[in-house]
Amino acid sequence: MTFSVIVPVYNVQAYLSACVKSVVEQAGPADWECILVDDGSTDACPAMCDAFAQLCPGVTVIHRSNGGLAAARNTGIKAAKGKWLLFLDSDDYWPPHMLEKLRAALAAAPGYRWYVCRYLEQDESQGMDARPYPGPVERFTPGPDADPDYAARVARLYAAGHWAVWRFCIDREFLVKYNLLFWNEVRWAEDYPFDLVLAGACPKLYYLDVELVVYRANRAGSLLNAGLAKHFAGIAAVIHRFEKMFAAPDCPWTPAEQAEIWRRTANVFWPQARGAACRDAEVRAACAPGMTACKALWKLGDENTRPDWKLFAFLLNHFGPRFALWATGLLKRK
Repeated sequence: MTFSVIVPVYNVQAYLSACVKSVVEQAGPADWECILVDDGSTDACPAMCDAFAQLCPGVTVIHRSNGGLAAARNTGIKAAKGKWLLFLDSDDYWPPHMLEKLRAALAAAPGYRWYVCRYLEQDESQGMDARPYPGPVERFTPGPDADPDYAARVARLYAAGHWAVWRFCIDREFLVKYNLLFWNEVRWAEDYPFDLVLAGACPKLYYLDVELVVYRANRAGSLLNAGLAKHFAGIAAVIHRFEKMFAAPDCPWTPAEQAEIWRRTANVFWPQARGAACRDAEVRAACAPGMTACKALWKLGDENTRPDWKLFAFLLNHFGPRFALWATGLLKRK
């Protein structure tokens, strides 16, 4: 088995058929398995998954109680048998002939455990057709990256596109050997802490000039469009996990690497904090406790130094989230 495709499924009945069809109809040998992990869906998805498993060779389904995207992916990883792991969200889909191109690209650049690919983006809020992303060629440079500087590797990784793992092709045995799983307690933006840990464990990666997936951006109902209060809870869970890792006596992370991880985590926090600074009192009240739980990030990151955000950062650090959200919200247009 060459490829294991892990598809977490949760209440996406309008998109699931297109997703599975894009895998099943790939040209070339049937050297893949598609593992649908139904994460306690309450719509038609469980029955749809069962039907796909019965009708489509290579497709299997695992039903589980709802535990979130991270837990669903971990379930798929543990069940996988292929050499390479591919992650596909159930509201996205693969371009035609993608696997053919990926097979050829992997054969032409052997010897790596982690490959990063291009992708296509389809912005549903604007009704746009799928287009290549990232756009400028200089943001994605095909070839190897074995830079010993952790921060430099992470910078190139995020300059090359979205933090999501659906643009990765990863050696399954490598993940299993080093127990590199997603963090179940993180229920929003689960991918970025996984990326940061993987970048430390696997300092040698390769950028492939292959468009791996069509990402549906700004889809109504997407997990990325969930409430802001949930975003802060997810970030707080990441903070707690990293604090525990870095406090361990046998922590392998250098001070410089730890600083980079905190900077990246803060850069995830700041846009959410600015989003919570609105005129809606209920949103502000719901977000304030989560922002307090993320206090370790208030003085970190790049975003809090932006000229248009300096006032907000000042208010947050000196007066706390409730006042900062209220005062900054007053300055925003209705």
